[in-house]
Amino acid sequence: MKILIADDEPLARQRLKRMVGEISSDYVVCAEAENGLQALNFCHDSPIDLALLDIRMPVMDGLQAAVEINKASAKTAIIFVTAFDAHALEAFDSQAIDYLLKPVKKQRLQQALEKAQRSSSADTEQVSTIGQDLMAPRQHLCEHSHSGIRVINSADILCFKAEQKYVTAQAASSSILLSESLQSLEHEFAEHFTRIHRNALIRIDAIRLLKKAGQGQQQLFLNGIDKPIEVSRRHLAGLRKLVNEIR
Repeated sequence: MKILIADDEPLARQRLKRMVGEISSDYVVCAEAENGLQALNFCHDSPIDLALLDIRMPVMDGLQAAVEINKASAKTAIIFVTAFDAHALEAFDSQAIDYLLKPVKKQRLQQALEKAQRSSSADTEQVSTIGQDLMAPRQHLCEHSHSGIRVINSADILCFKAEQKYVTAQAASSSILLSESLQSLEHEFAEHFTRIHRNALIRIDAIRLLKKAGQGQQQLFLNGIDKPIEVSRRHLAGLRKLVNEIR
């Protein structure tokens, strides 16, 4: 079983790697990462059977990394290694293969590894919504493609536009494609975004100008994006109210 260890503390990674090696030669730590994004890249570049993820890591935390890893490969089992108390873990422990509380005990680690191996043998598919109840809106969004992974800072996104099977996350100088629904993004980023069309969400604090167009249509201009976005009649009244409130 090929294992990835992700923890921002080098000593924690070393200790976990040593214990894995002592348990059985069947378990091989083939990659180490100091944050969730590195872990995600490793899982994208080569097959990983099991990811041991710390939850609190810089750049991308373990919860978001687990969600993105599951999108890239549903066959990669996830075990959280964390200092979270058991009460907090109740929200997601049934959706991950297992979790380990720090400091990790060797016997408990062995049980978790054996559980992951059984799950892998049974080809159990993990749930892609790991830890959603504990997660704040993601700080980064990722595009998965054959050429690799592209990441965009959520704070830089100005609008989401649904186009056929994908959603484009548009920033001022870049964009990525997401295989997610506009509805799920609307729910996740409700604090900062509002819907102005059945296929468009816009960042509220990026609103620059609401302008009439031909044939009774309305267009919205955002700071950072030159091209206007069409506003549907259904959402026009709510948008006008919002524009008046932020002026």
